[in-house]
Amino acid sequence: MNMEQRLQIERAIETLSKEDPIFRNALEKYSIGHEALFVKNLENVQGDERDVILISMTYGPHEPGGKVFQRFGPINSDVGWRRLNVLLTRSRKRMHIFTSMTSNDIIIGPTTQRGVRALYEFLHYCETGLLHPTIQNTGRPPDSDFEIAVMNALHSEGFECIPQVGVAGFFIDLAVIDPGNPSRYLMGIECDGATYHSAKSTRDRDRLRQAILERLGWKIRRIWSTDWFKNPKGELAPIIRELHELKSSPKTYVSETKTDIGINELDKRNSRGVLIDFHSLDEMSLKEKLIHFDHKVIRKEFPNTPENKRLLRPAMLEMLMEYKPTSKVEFLEMIPLYLREATEKAETKFLEQIFQLINSNSSE
Repeated sequence: MNMEQRLQIERAIETLSKEDPIFRNALEKYSIGHEALFVKNLENVQGDERDVILISMTYGPHEPGGKVFQRFGPINSDVGWRRLNVLLTRSRKRMHIFTSMTSNDIIIGPTTQRGVRALYEFLHYCETGLLHPTIQNTGRPPDSDFEIAVMNALHSEGFECIPQVGVAGFFIDLAVIDPGNPSRYLMGIECDGATYHSAKSTRDRDRLRQAILERLGWKIRRIWSTDWFKNPKGELAPIIRELHELKSSPKTYVSETKTDIGINELDKRNSRGVLIDFHSLDEMSLKEKLIHFDHKVIRKEFPNTPENKRLLRPAMLEMLMEYKPTSKVEFLEMIPLYLREATEKAETKFLEQIFQLINSNSSE
């Protein structure tokens, strides 16, 4: 994927050829002719074909289970998708992909570059064998009060939803976000009104549509408005159980020797008020520091912000814990767009202080 990696692989081949005479002889034998072994980076692979292509992705977490920075070199450029397309069409028979990340590590949003989206789709295809898994947050609002009611009920159970997510030209009423991995969806929920039952052509079309979505890997569940208004808890209960079974464990980087503590205990540790003295917080984990900052500073200035719009609400807190951005650039690059857009803009004035907390914690 880049020149540095190409040079590293070439050095490794040269070292192995010096140490292993069998490998050296094979290398020399197959270097004669027009289809010798080659090692090329993404920018200069054009025009070459082989029966078998080995692709080393380069990108991945800095340590096992760690975060993947959304930096994909030339793939991030405006023409990155073209370069990736050339690379992925060089093999006649098969490809072997070496990667330490999965498609779920790539965060897709409305402004994601076409090359990054193509990389996501390719890895998703390698993992599942399913084509065209493109998912897109369209930014469209919910279609009805019914959908809003279902969204609010799911929110109260700890699950955030994005309305009107587009898939291959279709729109799913509600896409439920995985709380442990906000870059993927757990389920699509269709909210069908009373007139749906009597519209045979609509039902037939939606059955076909659901079959296509399920072939693309979606789990689709339906809630009927009449059943919902009669017994909303009964309709939601099986969906909540399934969502808990499907959700992944959140990635956290809090020290195992420390546990989460309540705000009352934080108050005992630090009673200095609004001014945050980083040295006085040394005994706290990063998560504890951020919770403390939220309650002692942000909430005091903005007491009336809705919980689902707070800067340090649970979903945003998990992402900050996972990616640990230390600048506005990293924040925009690492934190999903849907989380940023749903945040009360007034509270974003505290981002620089949050970056300081993260930076001070990482330097300890």
